[in-house]
Amino acid sequence: MADTEKKVDIVPDDTSVRVVDKTPVDPDDIYIDPKKERKLLWKIDLFLVPLLTLSFLSAYLDRSNIGNAAIAGMPEELGMSKQQLANAILFFYVTYVPFELPGALLVKKVRPSRLLPTFMFGWSVTCLGTGFMKTPGQLYASRLLTGLFEAGMYPALAITLTTFYTPREQARRFAYLYLSVGLSGGFGGLFAYALLQLDGRHGLSGWRWLFIVEGVLSIGVCCLLWALMPDNYESAKFLNAEDKELMRLRTIKHDRYMRLNETFDKREVAKTFKDPKIWTSAMVQFLGDILSFGTSTFMPALVRSFGFDSVLTQLLTAPIFFVAVAIFITLSIWSDKVEKRFPFMIGGAVTCCVGYSLLIGLPMTARGALYFAPFIVTPGIYIMLGMNYVWMLNSHAGYYKRATAIGINMTVGNSAGLVIAQIFKDTTPDGRYVIGLSTSLGCGALCIVLAFVQWKYLRRQNAIREALTPEERQLWIDQGRTGDAHPDYRFIC
Repeated sequence: MADTEKKVDIVPDDTSVRVVDKTPVDPDDIYIDPKKERKLLWKIDLFLVPLLTLSFLSAYLDRSNIGNAAIAGMPEELGMSKQQLANAILFFYVTYVPFELPGALLVKKVRPSRLLPTFMFGWSVTCLGTGFMKTPGQLYASRLLTGLFEAGMYPALAITLTTFYTPREQARRFAYLYLSVGLSGGFGGLFAYALLQLDGRHGLSGWRWLFIVEGVLSIGVCCLLWALMPDNYESAKFLNAEDKELMRLRTIKHDRYMRLNETFDKREVAKTFKDPKIWTSAMVQFLGDILSFGTSTFMPALVRSFGFDSVLTQLLTAPIFFVAVAIFITLSIWSDKVEKRFPFMIGGAVTCCVGYSLLIGLPMTARGALYFAPFIVTPGIYIMLGMNYVWMLNSHAGYYKRATAIGINMTVGNSAGLVIAQIFKDTTPDGRYVIGLSTSLGCGALCIVLAFVQWKYLRRQNAIREALTPEERQLWIDQGRTGDAHPDYRFIC
């Protein structure tokens, strides 16, 4: 039985693409000129990746600016207690978590070029409106709406990227997308510092200007997304006819992973829920998101606890995130080059644990050393979570299986938001967030164990497939094993 039953009828006149055997097409018989392919990837990198990154940056800025507003007078003006502020942070995840999986599956049914701008417009208007709210209840409502509109955004962006890039090309591209998390922390601090200078203008507090201006900017990004977002490579305006032909052949060559013409099959969804490797990945995502949400939401409060004033704190948070982004991108490119995920993920988790140990153990008078610790923690979080996410994407093939895996991974992971607001609300008399930092240290240690379990499992799966006889391989194919269950599929470790 042939592995692939597609035919290739159009081949460019030059030697950039050559098919040795047309009917049926075996993926291994397709040759694509590396120079032509590199040029194609550069074009996609230049047009698609910045658009998606800008969209996710907008989302993360609008969701995490509550941390900057919290140290700029918002709780006092709205008459909020510490518990009410913690509730406001938590309410975002009440709607965000349950709607992520539906959002991941919906993107195939509804055109991404229309679905994503609609999501973005919803949370942008909500963010803008937050700047005019007067009571804690109104803030709760805005957080619920923001979570609802943002829920499907990242899964939709991720599944879109996987239809343009093969597994071995994805780490650096997801690094660019994930850097939005870091840039939101960096730019969030700079924006907050600049916008707080508007305090009192037109009778509005500085923290209100933070929400208003970021909401208006997000509406602008929404317009760009509506005009430029492609549904897939066939509708991408920045690709010419030859580019699209190369993309078609790349899809055939990597058919088990990049296939686009699947119809919805409940069995693919059920298969994902029964796959043990998605639950290992999801648990790492959950534990890692406790760390990630702690830094993105509470970094300003953490840095201020070292003894800096509120305005200086906004400036001091920015370098932490910019350094983390630079390190993460560098190691992601290296990860793609060596085709490894586990060593980088373990390195990130160990680094996190070292940083949290410093934050817990150093005396609060050692302000310089304490400020240095987040420069260790934050890159470690990005590397660990970024590698876990790409590793998960690499390990699930078939459009709907991968889309379901994204939804499960993000739903379980973002459930950490229900925890984070509660563990970082109290400090010791000397200002240390002992409960939040100790919990984060424990989560980092557990991630090391789970990453090792995942690595051993995937290596064993590869070894089983390598040991198959030709007869056993054919039996697997005859049994209908497709996607990442196909005998020729190999997992990146």
